[in-house]
Amino acid sequence: MELTLWTYEGPPHVGAMRIATALKDVHYVLHAPQGDTYADLLFTMIERVPRRPPVTYTTFQARDLSGDTAGMFQNAVRDACARHQPAALLVGASCTAELLQDDPKGLSESLGLTIPVVPLELPSYQRRENWGAAETLYHLVRRVAKPRAPVAADEATETPARRPRCNLLGPAALGFRHRDDVTEITQLLTQLGIEVAVVAPLGASVAELERLPEADFNVLLYPEIAQTTAAWLERQFGMPYT
Repeated sequence: MELTLWTYEGPPHVGAMRIATALKDVHYVLHAPQGDTYADLLFTMIERVPRRPPVTYTTFQARDLSGDTAGMFQNAVRDACARHQPAALLVGASCTAELLQDDPKGLSESLGLTIPVVPLELPSYQRRENWGAAETLYHLVRRVAKPRAPVAADEATETPARRPRCNLLGPAALGFRHRDDVTEITQLLTQLGIEVAVVAPLGASVAELERLPEADFNVLLYPEIAQTTAAWLERQFGMPYT
């Protein structure tokens, strides 16, 4: 166990919550029993965010185990989409619900939702919080990132030279001084003549995640959260990272 922000490093679904809470228009439906909602307190009491994390729990109880817990999950997904209108949806199970083998991926895909749905398979008994955050960001970016639009030759000659652009990858909710780090690094890059295109996931929208490949390179602030994502962007779009 490792201490992270005055608390022990939690299970991987807490890492997924950190990514969902950092983003603007993403919602996370977590198949979990009533007792697993404690994770909300990490954000409302420790980080003091002014709103609840964008997470919907199925909150099944012991008496529900003899019934249709899969149906409870599907109802929770429908209700979350209707109420919160997210631009993308994360679905997964907590360590306890993982034992039920209800398959959040298949259940959510069968609903035919019109928004991107990113299933998270986070092995709660083998991995921990930072790994869960890294996997969540990676799968979400892989699902929504779009290739850079090609520029015609005549447009390229007429377009004035622009400053180099980069993305800042890794800052998340419940991160130790992440907002301060973003402010300082942005100021340093501006002094060097480099424009910051997107900061992700902290404060980013799904539309901004789609535009990540439009930057020239990535600055990796927290490898424990964004190393996998930065490496994939380099392989897929030829974006170097530092």
